[in-house]
Amino acid sequence: MTLSSEKVAIALVGGGTIAPLHAQYLLSSSTCTLIALIDPFPPGQELALQLGVPRFTSLEELLASTSKVPDAYIICVPSSLHVRVTEDILKSSSPKAILVEKPFSTDSKSGGQLLELAQQKSCQLLVGHHRRFHPSVVRARQVIERGEIGKITAISGFWTAKKNDGYFTFADWRCSRSAGGGPIWTNFVHDIDVLHYLTGSRVARVWAIETMGRRSRTEIRGNDFVEEGAAIMLQFANGVVGTFIVSDNVASPFGWEAATGDNPLYPPAPAQVDSYRIFGTEGTLTEPDGTLWKYHTEQATKLGREVGWNVPMQREELESSDEIPFQQQAEHLAKVARGEESPRCSGEDGLDAVRVCEAVIAALEAKDGLPIDLK
Repeated sequence: MTLSSEKVAIALVGGGTIAPLHAQYLLSSSTCTLIALIDPFPPGQELALQLGVPRFTSLEELLASTSKVPDAYIICVPSSLHVRVTEDILKSSSPKAILVEKPFSTDSKSGGQLLELAQQKSCQLLVGHHRRFHPSVVRARQVIERGEIGKITAISGFWTAKKNDGYFTFADWRCSRSAGGGPIWTNFVHDIDVLHYLTGSRVARVWAIETMGRRSRTEIRGNDFVEEGAAIMLQFANGVVGTFIVSDNVASPFGWEAATGDNPLYPPAPAQVDSYRIFGTEGTLTEPDGTLWKYHTEQATKLGREVGWNVPMQREELESSDEIPFQQQAEHLAKVARGEESPRCSGEDGLDAVRVCEAVIAALEAKDGLPIDLK
């Protein structure tokens, strides 16, 4: 069997909420094999039993065992532990690739140090912004690159939903902003990565104001509370401007999970909705519903008018594939580990999203409405 036909051995670190999704597609993969789950806690033990894979309480226990050494790891621990756990792996073994769930880190300083360590160890870091593999985002990127909406001028988006009380009581870290809790670190971090990917540029400046708080904060220790939401304005390095509304305490289908049904834990909206709107000089694209709005010059000519707002726009529903993002991400991880592809979402990309979230949080804490410039 040649190296290219051998399955890439992967260990899953952490058995929490997102781990079963990764495991499902690793087990069905033609290029990956899930050889171990590392988690000292009962949920990890239960998941390992369900999956029928060996479970280890620590990295040291795995490496000391007779099991095959993993070629790659997927990090699914709480956000505040992403850097520490990944550093431990890099210092103790020689993986070819590590996929770190988002956010890449909960501060840009430690994230930058992790990137340096990975480079020293010749390990490829990927970040679990799986939306880059979603058919609607792939389609949007293709539409933009073909010039179908002209030059992008502005972009807007929403992540709005209602998290119930049980969401917060299930895990303490979800109530702590410094631990990676709150909709900016947990949800918006995905969205800003998509906006970076679609605009082909990085955010250079942000403005943000917090939404009105409607939950009781009596259960939250000190001032390390999580925001309920924010109104955010963005300026990208290439001149594109954007707006974004995020809230986890409103009854709304306008957000990624409801719009796509991407996560089986959350039901999709009963009708198509969008969460991103990309405004170009030749058209506007909304995703993930895949609606393209354009003028047709032939109709303008028939009407004897110049193309513009006094000519009816045409609405086109775009076709989409049925590829599963987590499955595509798993296959991509194997190719990166083999050296066949570069990371679609690299550690640098993940760190860029972290820096934007930091800037948004800084603006919320300042409460002065002034812009925050990103370095």
